[in-house]
Amino acid sequence: MKKLFGLLSTCFILLAIISCSAFNSERGSIAVSLPNSSSARSISSSGSIPANDQIEAYEIRVRNSDNEMSQKISGAKPGSTIVIDNLYPDTYTISVLAYHSVTGNDGSSENPRTFTYDSVSYYGKTTVTVYAGEKKETSITMSTFENSGSYPIVNIYPYPDDENFFTSLSFKYSCTVTGNGVSFTYKGDETGSEEKTYGTMNCSYLNGIANYNWNQKKETFLEPGFTYTFNVIVTKHGYEGDNYNDNIATYTGSSTVPIKQSNYKNQDYISVYVR
Repeated sequence: MKKLFGLLSTCFILLAIISCSAFNSERGSIAVSLPNSSSARSISSSGSIPANDQIEAYEIRVRNSDNEMSQKISGAKPGSTIVIDNLYPDTYTISVLAYHSVTGNDGSSENPRTFTYDSVSYYGKTTVTVYAGEKKETSITMSTFENSGSYPIVNIYPYPDDENFFTSLSFKYSCTVTGNGVSFTYKGDETGSEEKTYGTMNCSYLNGIANYNWNQKKETFLEPGFTYTFNVIVTKHGYEGDNYNDNIATYTGSSTVPIKQSNYKNQDYISVYVR
């Protein structure tokens, strides 16, 4: 009986080894070499070179040919090589974000609100085709945020067209951005005027805090070349006669667009029509 049990145990072990070998032979891997912070100049194709302390760590994002994010690795050290295992044969997009910690405030002279976040300083991406049982090595050509990031501005228009839509009252805006592993909401407000024909939401406010440039924040960074959806809610509010109404009317709209490489001087305008 003991001999039979020992034989069965050996068979199970052999089957497990064979299964693991078959599993590994069906998949491949990618080894991503990350630049050292001291070699920042060599990884930038253009733009100004930030101080080395602006590259504290890297985040690697792996997407398959269906644009599904299969892996995200944060905290990778400069100069290291990260191996991404268990990848089915496919063509993958590898994005790399270099980031550093930033502390700021909303600019208020009285009781300023402070915040800390991981700011993207460099960005780059490449594509790699993975074959079963093979390990591919790759490196990423990266550029400064100014030359590789995004600066989206949402312009809001009424549908159907109404030239008087923004000429009076006040407006509260809420925009939820989703896609490619990102989901967040930012808000804004404006006051109507006779010359105003559309509303505008910039990317300097997040969580009600001014100077919080979410476009450069790692968790809310929108990668150029990828598609995102902007869902906008507009709430009209103000005085109707002598009475204040905080919700005179609500309008909604959305737009799904690929993000363009842009910066403060060359902004990416996204049109959203609300009704």
